[in-house]
Amino acid sequence: MNKSIFNFSKALTLSALSLLFVFSTVSCSSDDDAGENPTGEDPEAYNPYALSLAIQSTDGSYSYYTVAYDDVMSGTLTAQGQGIEQPGYYDFTMINNTIYSLGGLDDVNVVAINADQDSQSLTQTGDVSFPNSLSDLVEADDNTLVSVTMSSDSDIITFRKFNPNTVEVSETKEIQVAELTNLVGTSYSGMVVSGDHLFLSYYISDPETFATTHTDQAEVAVFSYPELEFQEVITDDRVGPIGGFNTKSGLVKDAAGNVYAISHSNPANGYSQSTKPAGILKINAGETTFDEDYFFDINEIAGGNMVYAKLLSNGQFFTEINTESRATQAMWSDNPLESAIVDFEAQTVNYVQNIPAHGGDGRRLVGFEEDNNYYITIPEEDGIFVYQIDTQNYTATQGAEVQASFIAGFYKF
Repeated sequence: MNKSIFNFSKALTLSALSLLFVFSTVSCSSDDDAGENPTGEDPEAYNPYALSLAIQSTDGSYSYYTVAYDDVMSGTLTAQGQGIEQPGYYDFTMINNTIYSLGGLDDVNVVAINADQDSQSLTQTGDVSFPNSLSDLVEADDNTLVSVTMSSDSDIITFRKFNPNTVEVSETKEIQVAELTNLVGTSYSGMVVSGDHLFLSYYISDPETFATTHTDQAEVAVFSYPELEFQEVITDDRVGPIGGFNTKSGLVKDAAGNVYAISHSNPANGYSQSTKPAGILKINAGETTFDEDYFFDINEIAGGNMVYAKLLSNGQFFTEINTESRATQAMWSDNPLESAIVDFEAQTVNYVQNIPAHGGDGRRLVGFEEDNNYYITIPEEDGIFVYQIDTQNYTATQGAEVQASFIAGFYKF
């Protein structure tokens, strides 16, 4: 996605426009077989692919369509005549087998979207609204989701617990920012729950100018879970702040419960300055301090700074790495990125072959894993294309072309 799309996303967020989503039943469809079950088997076997497509109109505004498809590796995927149009700005995330839409503007809400096995369509489950948009939503345990709301111009951090089946709020907890820091401008960059702790990463961004003048250390707030009581802020001056604007992957967790903190301080992701090297820190499972013996010098090994990461079933991570030096990165560009499979423990980086260097969308990483493949959409000069990545051999195959301005979500039920 080009820089203008990223700047559009940035501008909406920075002007305090929140995320909007009012979702009704959406027909499952492909270009030719709308609503059909291509397997010919019992409806219980129906597990479609789906994309949330952002389409820009002539006046510069956007509409989003979430549409299901039978196949994403051939042909052209379009929203024309399919899905339900939602004008505004949206954020989508899939947890287990449910898509969650985080919304705002007139209805700051959370909606769950599932693949209905009987009607063979995408259906809405639950819809709850809030005064302010959610910064993120993550899985805490088998029965609970946790959201966080925080922004650079607010002195309150709000946590909410959700029932994943009904999307109803079971508990709300407000924390004064002053408990974490006396600096103004706390901005969200990542959140994970590991064991009996919730870890929240943030950076300081001036609410008026968005300048990041505090870049001398990493800071992660530690809360008890399930109580959500603030415990402490842990710091490490080997790197700068964790995460960046709107990427939501400053903190990631492996299957063993180890938490990794990703620091890059990239101008391409909102930093006006950088004073420390990029790198990855580790919080061992069951602990609440940074491991002094662990440091992943990602720039030395990969020749770039990691921006996005998502855990794979083999224990490694699919990542996007900015391969340009900070000194020459274009501000807010989220560019250029290269895809790689990274082992955080072995500290190895394998770049994926056959995927061109590309720009990001300046928002949450889009993609999913199926079997030994990771699926992602890549913007290129002549269009947006699906790529199927073999996570064992680090090679990619180009799939369908997607007709959209950019892709806000890509899923497999």
